[in-house]
Amino acid sequence: MTIEGARTDRESKAQALARAGAASGNRAADLAAAAIIRIRDASLARAFGSWLYGQTLRGPMPDHMVLYPAELRPGRASKADALFQGLWFLPGGQLRAPGGSSPFAADPPSETWAEELHGFSWLRHFTTAHAAGTGDAARAYAQKLVADWISTEGNWHAVAWRPQVIGRRLTSWVANGALIIDGTELVYRSTLLRNMARQARHLSRVAAMAPAGEPRIVAAIGLAFSGLCLSEGHRRLKKGIALLCRELNRQILPDGGHVSRNPSAQLSILLDLLSLREALTMRRIEVPKPIRDAIDRMMPMLRFFRHGDGRLALFNGSTEGPEGAIDAVLERDDTKGRPFGYAPHSGYQRLAAGPAGLVVDAGKPPPGPFSHEAHAGCLSFEMSVGRARMIVNCGATKVLGPDWEAASRATAAHSTLVLADTSSARMLRGKISRALLGARIMEGPARVESRRNENEAGVWLDMAHDGYAGNFGLLHRRRLFLSATGEDLRGEDMLEEAPPVRALPWQRRFWTKPLADPGFTIRFHLHPDAKASLAHDRSNVLVMLSNGDGWQFRARAGGGECDIAIEESVYLGSGDTTRRAEQVVVTGRVFRGEARVNWAWRRLSTRNAGRAAREEEVPELPELGMPEER
Repeated sequence: MTIEGARTDRESKAQALARAGAASGNRAADLAAAAIIRIRDASLARAFGSWLYGQTLRGPMPDHMVLYPAELRPGRASKADALFQGLWFLPGGQLRAPGGSSPFAADPPSETWAEELHGFSWLRHFTTAHAAGTGDAARAYAQKLVADWISTEGNWHAVAWRPQVIGRRLTSWVANGALIIDGTELVYRSTLLRNMARQARHLSRVAAMAPAGEPRIVAAIGLAFSGLCLSEGHRRLKKGIALLCRELNRQILPDGGHVSRNPSAQLSILLDLLSLREALTMRRIEVPKPIRDAIDRMMPMLRFFRHGDGRLALFNGSTEGPEGAIDAVLERDDTKGRPFGYAPHSGYQRLAAGPAGLVVDAGKPPPGPFSHEAHAGCLSFEMSVGRARMIVNCGATKVLGPDWEAASRATAAHSTLVLADTSSARMLRGKISRALLGARIMEGPARVESRRNENEAGVWLDMAHDGYAGNFGLLHRRRLFLSATGEDLRGEDMLEEAPPVRALPWQRRFWTKPLADPGFTIRFHLHPDAKASLAHDRSNVLVMLSNGDGWQFRARAGGGECDIAIEESVYLGSGDTTRRAEQVVVTGRVFRGEARVNWAWRRLSTRNAGRAAREEEVPELPELGMPEER
């Protein structure tokens, strides 16, 4: 397996920049296109907010909702209580409003938060609270919020009337229709239905203008639901389905993954598609083949990302997912198939044996327009043992602010090798660039390769990426072996010089001199429920899991032992809270253009694990090293 690099360290930098440009798109062209779109949207916003345009949204008024589709996103009564108390902790930030008051009059902490607020996805928590027997308080407050929104933003709002926000709002309103419509007085009900029809007519015109990726799918699904559930919307149903099918063909990869490589996006889109499929079936309308095919491909991929605890792996902006959401999806999986081992188009590998399961990021960053939540976690992995997570990535958060979000995207927040405290992928930083293009990936691994071999002894993975070739002229190679019993995980991390290639003349202005013998760190972030202890001689680490399992870690660099330590970490798996955690850290230094570290995790017997925990000692493991492939 070879990865083309640079003829010299300087040429390596130029070549990596050229590759990054090819992978993420032409930045100058993207900026120009984004500027044109920004001018177009600003011009359209003026027109959309005018009285004259508002008159074009008049039309037949629906007299009722034909159908209340299933709300598959689980709600939590505790969330509804927090919202009622004025604690609006939504993706994008936090806001405290006086209890019972309307949040729409407050200054939003971010545009992301405003989109979440106006999308009304949180309405499901009030449906759950009402079903749990809280009386009419939840229903009354939810109806008050809907009425407040119609009176303040119902004609036009720059954020609330974005196509993806309208799509989410309409989907949430029809799915929670029993809460916000049933038993209401005539004036409120007529006002609500009339306003929904206005939103739907506008969405019909602008849905295809939603940002690329999941937002455009959300807009298309909202348009389809408006046509399916409102009594006068049969034309919008056809248009929404056509747009949805087109986007599914573009965004859902052949192996079933989403083009963003984000497991949370995988789950969110599936939740909406399944709800739409059930609604179409209830209306006795044939489900289009692209929708059926997308669901059939995405289901196994969701199982692929599922850990032993039933929650999602944490890659590229993903969180564990709402409690119960994955179960709600998989209950509707007719195939009930086991997850496969390799997703070549999505760029992930899965290893499973005995009680152990690993998910490995073995792919390039997603294309620029789909990389706004992507992380610099190439070759990182997560590992669970039974229902207990052991090795994790830190996760992602949008609630705690941009600094936390940026830190969670760095390579150091992932269980992989970090060279000279530098991430293997870089995000856009310039104010103008970020304003136009968002926080997308600017430069990262352009070539990522993986080879898999399986036999009766276990599974081997041999992987490499060139994310450090530009700055340091080095490649990162990682080899993994999981034994057939699932009780022995071995790894080998290597840094080596990038093979030579000639740089183009115009690239010379990007040349930089790499650091001489830079240091590196291999991080293994542990789940907060896992407790680690370092041996007195610092030669190994014992990790005790919540299920009682004990695992020993050892590492060796070159001809001697590595510097092994336990440091603080943070876990953001829930997406809205932080949990203190620990990480096992192995440090070393590149010498004469190369470095090699062998490490191993070995499951201990219950007796040995208990004795080790009491005595802070661990029995010796066999010699470190990768077993030979056969």
